[in-house]
Amino acid sequence: MRAIKMEQRYSEVDGCGAVGKLLFSVSVLLSLTCGQQAFAGCTETNGGSLHTIGDVYIPQDAPIGSTIGAAKYARFPNLTCTTGTAFTVQGFMMGTKSKTITAAVGGIVGASLFETNVPGIGVAVVNEVRQNFICRVSSSWAFPILFKSCGTGGYTQGMTNSLYLVKTGPIAAGRHNFNGYQAYRIDVNNSDSTFTFVTGMVSGSVTVAGCSLPESVGKVLQVPLRSWERRVFKGPGSFTETVPFKIPLDNCVAGNYATNPSWNYFKGNSANIRLEGAKGSAIVNAAQGILGLNSEGTAKNVAVQILKQDGTTMPLGIEVPVMPVRNGITTLTFGARYIQTAGSTTGPEPGAANATANFTLTYK
Repeated sequence: MRAIKMEQRYSEVDGCGAVGKLLFSVSVLLSLTCGQQAFAGCTETNGGSLHTIGDVYIPQDAPIGSTIGAAKYARFPNLTCTTGTAFTVQGFMMGTKSKTITAAVGGIVGASLFETNVPGIGVAVVNEVRQNFICRVSSSWAFPILFKSCGTGGYTQGMTNSLYLVKTGPIAAGRHNFNGYQAYRIDVNNSDSTFTFVTGMVSGSVTVAGCSLPESVGKVLQVPLRSWERRVFKGPGSFTETVPFKIPLDNCVAGNYATNPSWNYFKGNSANIRLEGAKGSAIVNAAQGILGLNSEGTAKNVAVQILKQDGTTMPLGIEVPVMPVRNGITTLTFGARYIQTAGSTTGPEPGAANATANFTLTYK
């Protein structure tokens, strides 16, 4: 037998395994109280405020902490307070608090994320500008946040906040809708009455973008390397002709990352592969893509070398970007050949030369 058997296996690594990608079509809709609500000399001028994130993609295996979308510096309706009576302005997050993570956008966001109605997606709201007749009481500018009245009233000003959607865990494949999810609200209150200044609603959807391995590929990908005579080899480092092989991926969603922030944990969406020895095949030289024979091999001083499409060596044991994902079908192309690892110019010792490698695919 003279075939490389490459067994497919999928793994999930805390959201960074062979899974899929995400498309976000997201808007954050601020549903406001109607008319003019009055309390303790404070009134809110009715008006619209919409955080528009648009169609946003996130690769299936993007690291936790990656920013999915951001709507910065959205201005709320004006709040006018003309009384010296003490009052507070308080912002609440409606979901359950998420665990603190290292977010690409910064520490204040990573420590202030709350769950949304889509598992694996957290939301954070950060105050940017506020009325100058209120002073912050809470320790952070991120929600939940508390302000108290300070100075004198008589001012009309808006409040400006930024909203962030961040990956907090694995996100299931497919399309997810945010429609009607309430992320937060802002209340104006004193000791005996309260009115809601702003209600923050999330509208839109997120689609996990990725590829799948066709069933026709099966669990074992065989690459026949043919039979070769010893005289083909000229000593250690000599090799046979390269035999190309392909791994087809279908149902691919590439995503559009032209406006993706440079500070994020990803800038595009590529298919990545990790090759590791299996069934007795040990990595002989990881950097040179050289994989030893498996337990069925009887030949001596020979191994299998894996190559990229351009003919350069494929590193083993690490995740290697192969090519950008294309919508529809993405085909990964590689090459394999025998390489002499030791012995003399007469070539390796003849025998069966089988090698086996497991591969894991990720998209990020």
